[in-house]
Amino acid sequence: MLSQTKSNILYIKQRYYMILHIPHSSTDTLDYKFLHKERELLRMTDHYTDDLYGCADAKRVVFELSRLVCDVERFQDDEQEPMSRFGMGVCYTKNSEGNKLRVVTDANKEYIISNYYIPHHHELSSAVDDELAHSTKALIIDCHSFPDKAYRFNNDFNQKRPDICIGTDSYHTPKGLLEETKKYFLSKGYVVQVNKPYSGSIVPMKHYKKDKRVLSIMIEINRKLYMDEHGFKTEHYEDLKEEIHELLIHLNHLY
Repeated sequence: MLSQTKSNILYIKQRYYMILHIPHSSTDTLDYKFLHKERELLRMTDHYTDDLYGCADAKRVVFELSRLVCDVERFQDDEQEPMSRFGMGVCYTKNSEGNKLRVVTDANKEYIISNYYIPHHHELSSAVDDELAHSTKALIIDCHSFPDKAYRFNNDFNQKRPDICIGTDSYHTPKGLLEETKKYFLSKGYVVQVNKPYSGSIVPMKHYKKDKRVLSIMIEINRKLYMDEHGFKTEHYEDLKEEIHELLIHLNHLY
């Protein structure tokens, strides 16, 4: 009995109650060659999001390669992916200005999908399954940042952007989850928009539109709040990090 009790205590300490999906924080491009690589990494990376989004009671699913190599938040099939028309499907071939970034052959793409894209999505799906096996819900926080000025391929090009964008899914984002998240950021004095300039929130295809127990919400932070145009952290970085941590703990307790 004592041994069983110790085992249960150990398990409780290791339980996760939230899944932090962090897909675009890495600048690792392996040996792949890109034109104007450093500029595109500065522009396209969700810098420091692997540090900004933190919560002790959370499972972190972090993609360890740059989105320039493989964007795990795109649909695998270019025919299903709207951004593929800009050369920014699962494997980018054009840069943020619409110019050539690299050449991707069919064999290159197949290798990248098999070795990076599919394993990442398997990890996310497994994290959700693990949570559902021991809880009534699985909460995914899709963790992102975005530039203060939109690029030409963005729908809001030349428009003023908010401090915070919250992305939702009509099936997997409960109204209460959205309202709590929005209310928190508004209480901190931030300008908040919902599904503008970005919309949606990731859910594994295994569970998408099939399992109401899987909750998901995307949080996008304007990079001007924590870094300068050269990629260096500003004085507000630590304050913002603490605010995000406070929000994640709050949502963790609610869901």
